[in-house]
Amino acid sequence: MKDAFERRALLLHLGEVLAAISSLLRNSDARGTVRNLAAANDSLAGIGLLTQVSPRMTPREFVQRAADAFHLWPQQLLELELDYEGLASSVQRNLFADNPAGWHAYVEDMKREVAWFGAGVPLVESHEDPSADSTVAEPPAEPASDAVSSTDVEADHSPTSAGRDSVEAGERIYPAWPWKS
Repeated sequence: MKDAFERRALLLHLGEVLAAISSLLRNSDARGTVRNLAAANDSLAGIGLLTQVSPRMTPREFVQRAADAFHLWPQQLLELELDYEGLASSVQRNLFADNPAGWHAYVEDMKREVAWFGAGVPLVESHEDPSADSTVAEPPAEPASDAVSSTDVEADHSPTSAGRDSVEAGERIYPAWPWKS
């Protein structure tokens, strides 16, 4: 059961990062840094990640790096077996490659909710390409011709759907999803 709470904590963190990205895009100053914006904006002040990244990082750079760091998290968090190192490594390589002190502070914050976060992730030297994350591979794109048409279950008001049980009451729809045990 602990795994489900850790996955939930990571999803909530991902949501916080997305909210930070949105706020930075709305409030960014081309000459400012992420840390300066976080200090000056109440909606950003409570997001620890923004104070842990490099003091020179611009909002535009943060948005790009954060997108690179977190874009595979939803898919990875739905896998039966979590790639603990891969989840943390993508963040470390993209947001903290040139900032080991910030990385350590970020990991300590994350460990409050997810005890294993950052364990075993080696520090990346700043001369390495942060997007070259060997622990995470993007899935191949599915060909459009293989798409299966389906009806909208929510919009299906046929007599057979009226007696349908709740998803919570029955067997798992997707047996590989670990949080429905």
